[in-house]
Amino acid sequence: MSNTYLGPDNIDDLGRMVTALLTELWITRDRVAVLERLLEEQGVVAPRAVDDYIPTPEFDAELETIRDRMAGNVIGAPLAARERSVDQILERAGLSRPKSGEQA
Repeated sequence: MSNTYLGPDNIDDLGRMVTALLTELWITRDRVAVLERLLEEQGVVAPRAVDDYIPTPEFDAELETIRDRMAGNVIGAPLAARERSVDQILERAGLSRPKSGEQA
């Protein structure tokens, strides 16, 4: 008897699982970013403030950049197994290697 949870016939199921986890993680990261913004602006966070928060266009663009980078890192993970150079991985993540003497 095999103890295999996901076999070759379940690759689509695995993809759906990863996508669901990525969605849940993004919701969490989005809410943390809003909490940080509210704390920075107001010093306190009232009940339901995160749920009722409407981001400015600038903050919305920041959130979109974070979301796209996170999704690219997760969805691009299979490529990372083949592309192992630091520069390739950083480029795919939308980053670049700090120049000598620069802070990361």
